[in-house]
Amino acid sequence: MSLQESVVAFLPLLIVSSCALLMMLADAFAPRRGVMSFGLGIAGLLGAIVASFYNFGWTGIAFGGMVMFGGFANYFAALFCAGTLVSFLFARSYLMNEKINHAEFYALLLFALSGMMLMAAAKDMIVLFIGLELMSVCFYILAGFARTRARSNEAGLKYFLLGAFSTGFFLYGIALVYGATGATNFDAIRAALPSVTHQPIFWLGGALILIAFAFKIAAFPFHMWAPDVYEGAPTPVSGWMSSVGKAAAFSAIILVAVHVFGVNDPKFRTIVAAIAAITMIYGNITALAQQSVKRMLAYSSIAHAGYMLVGIAAGSAMGLGATAYYTAVYVFMQIGAFGIAAELERESEVVTISDFAGLGARKPFFAAVFSIFLFSLAGIPPLGGFFGKYYLFASAVQNGMTWLAIVGIIASIISVYFYIGLIVKMYFQDSTSTAALALSRITTIALWLSCIAVLALGIMPKPFVGLIQQIF
Repeated sequence: MSLQESVVAFLPLLIVSSCALLMMLADAFAPRRGVMSFGLGIAGLLGAIVASFYNFGWTGIAFGGMVMFGGFANYFAALFCAGTLVSFLFARSYLMNEKINHAEFYALLLFALSGMMLMAAAKDMIVLFIGLELMSVCFYILAGFARTRARSNEAGLKYFLLGAFSTGFFLYGIALVYGATGATNFDAIRAALPSVTHQPIFWLGGALILIAFAFKIAAFPFHMWAPDVYEGAPTPVSGWMSSVGKAAAFSAIILVAVHVFGVNDPKFRTIVAAIAAITMIYGNITALAQQSVKRMLAYSSIAHAGYMLVGIAAGSAMGLGATAYYTAVYVFMQIGAFGIAAELERESEVVTISDFAGLGARKPFFAAVFSIFLFSLAGIPPLGGFFGKYYLFASAVQNGMTWLAIVGIIASIISVYFYIGLIVKMYFQDSTSTAALALSRITTIALWLSCIAVLALGIMPKPFVGLIQQIF
């Protein structure tokens, strides 16, 4: 592949990483802090989304078989960029209100995004590790970005310490897999599988890699960091990490499951199914007891990781496609829900469920959009969350895991209680606050974009499903 072809093939990643580097210099020349970086970031993200769709049909492998482009990589690149774009918009007014509107924030988002895009394009364990760590290091800093708040400092430190353990698991797992197969390239590892499946060292390495991924998606029992980190981090960061960051981890899980360990392996499917079932039930039951909305959304995020694992456990192209589809829906409804929580933090540092009382009368548009996100999270038709869960559970039934689909349905029924409970608070209880919420124009645009995405993915799922079928 020539240099010119390489530039065109990896144009989305090049745009994002170049914008991140330019942002490091932009603040020195901007008249106001963060203004130039914000504008540059928006332009770069829009350009990367266009480039991702432009190159979608051109698939191949480059750099010695270590990185792939087009198809799968571009689908997730477009999704990550779109989710980050909405997060940019939500973060703008929040950062200004909290007086932490620094250019470094936007640069860190794009550096983390570069890592995510590299993860989705990886064809080698080393590349996957580089992308994962680039994303994770930025997450640690962003979680503690509000330096004057004790909760934010605690979140950053806790995430860093526990994240270091998961990094150790991942690296040691790669080392053991390399010791058994003599390769880090996905295709080479897959080719060596028949001769190493009897070696305990290989399965031990695979188990350590699975543990590291379980930590990144906050799956049970490696979920303990998520509620504290999401509650303490700046709210737009929490929404972005719990949605786009989780989608990036699932893109890597799909790659490793398909190209390395064999997604159809019965042992692999059984282990993933068990993790999915426990995660769905635990996340939703624990969310019932929460009074803090951010903690409730954090435990809800844990449960949704379980839903997405159902598609991996199904072990079929339909299951993997359902996971890819649900990640797209989940990104927008989760970012939107956290974005609304961020706006309510202007009245109270810790947003509780009681703070939503009477919101339907105080801010009808605000309450209506939040209701759409909550209905979608609960899996109510015809929204994207319903069709996402339908595809996931249908893939489990189709591949002989009806019990897992039943567990998922029961978990979804449990979740209805706390999702619909918030809607009841907004429309059927009187407010104790007389303050009027004044949404900025940028925040309103972010809400509209998230809402339209959730509605479009639910009302018109076929075009998106057809797009996803092209990558598996």
